[in-house]
Amino acid sequence: MVSCAAGLLGWTEEQVCRQAGIPLLVEGSIKRALDIDWNDAVEKREAIQTFSRQLDALQTWIAGQLPEEIAKPPLREPVETLAQIRTQDLEPDPQGGGARIREGVAEDRRVSIADKEMRHGRKSKSKRFNGFKRHIAADVDRGLILACALTPANRPEEEAMPSLTVDIAHQGLGIDHLLIDRGYINSTLVDHVLRRRGKIICKPWASRNRHLFPKSAFTLNMRDRTIECPNGQVQRFTVGTTVEFDADICDRCALRRQCTTAELGNGRSVAIAENEPLQQRLRKQLQTSAGRAALRERTTIEHKLAHISQRQGNHARYVGIRKNTFDLRRASAIQNLETLHRAEVESRKAA
Repeated sequence: MVSCAAGLLGWTEEQVCRQAGIPLLVEGSIKRALDIDWNDAVEKREAIQTFSRQLDALQTWIAGQLPEEIAKPPLREPVETLAQIRTQDLEPDPQGGGARIREGVAEDRRVSIADKEMRHGRKSKSKRFNGFKRHIAADVDRGLILACALTPANRPEEEAMPSLTVDIAHQGLGIDHLLIDRGYINSTLVDHVLRRRGKIICKPWASRNRHLFPKSAFTLNMRDRTIECPNGQVQRFTVGTTVEFDADICDRCALRRQCTTAELGNGRSVAIAENEPLQQRLRKQLQTSAGRAALRERTTIEHKLAHISQRQGNHARYVGIRKNTFDLRRASAIQNLETLHRAEVESRKAA
């Protein structure tokens, strides 16, 4: 903001800082200018409030000096970025005096000043990463990558499917046999393949319940839309809802301690997913040798992603989704050329 304002006014950045009332930016770093013990909670709180007040002064000053420019490039973007960062990272201090660091993480939290599309993501509960997620679609028979997509790290996998599907359609290809990671199971492509009587190969969602009877211990009859508990109580269900078993029966049940930790007067509940029929089909698939063999075909995709990761590295090369998608497509095209070359060499050897 200071740099843009200085350029528009023909001033130095130091002049802007002093006139706008934010001398903290004159020093080489804000921490150096504050010069406090960051392990001291009181000093830290006061420092944040001091910086917040000076940011208020800067925004007020720029709005007064450049009222027509503040809503136009190049000044608009840094103004909006600062507002976004302050909103997501700071909150009013209940003890008064200004702002404090926000407790918890804001939804869709921005993690980079330079790249507004980059986000937090998680590989697991304990492993976090920042940036983007790669997505590819490949022909597992030929080993060729057909489509690529990139999404912010915090977005669900299914959001990549429309882009992948469009790229595949441009090649005049259809999908009748879909091998996917279960993160994509709620995508519209799955419904499209099922309507065409195609086959879905995917791991089902795991059934766990902290040492109590998991959902898999209940018998679901998808034709009659009934669910039977381990002790024989039967309830009817509708997909996309939660089944509540009769509390009076559950209270007297000899298996209650193995089934629920709810207080007496409350029965066991079981969630029935929107795609429960498909999940049941996938669980049956997993129980057969042929079904497990079909699941292993998807290792082709995992290998392709691993090779792309080695080629690109683990850090985004560019700013934004558009340029990094281009980079992913370029890496995939090179990988396809290597695959075709290898196939040609093997073919010549066989001949």
